[in-house]
Amino acid sequence: MLLPAAAATEVVGAVRNALDNTALHAGEGARSYLLLEDVGDAVLVTVRDDGTGIAPGRLDAARAEGRLGVSESIVGRMRALGGSAELTTDVGGGVEWELSVPRAAHEL
Repeated sequence: MLLPAAAATEVVGAVRNALDNTALHAGEGARSYLLLEDVGDAVLVTVRDDGTGIAPGRLDAARAEGRLGVSESIVGRMRALGGSAELTTDVGGGVEWELSVPRAAHEL
């Protein structure tokens, strides 16, 4: 078993949120790509899209407005599992999330 069931459910939730964000914000015709890797002591999921990207400061502004989708649904989920969520984005350059969860992620 790669991850405990509860941890896998949280990873699926974070991936679903990233895909929902692509559908809502990446622009007409944007495509998403998923990669799941077993990297020994962790499971790594990469969610990438070829959409419009996120403008600098936009996520901080959303958080200040009380919109916590990214900070809670993606970053918060991974942090709660002892993992991480790294974002790479640029205007016009799409979005890439790298979600890492230790194989020993505890049951929630």
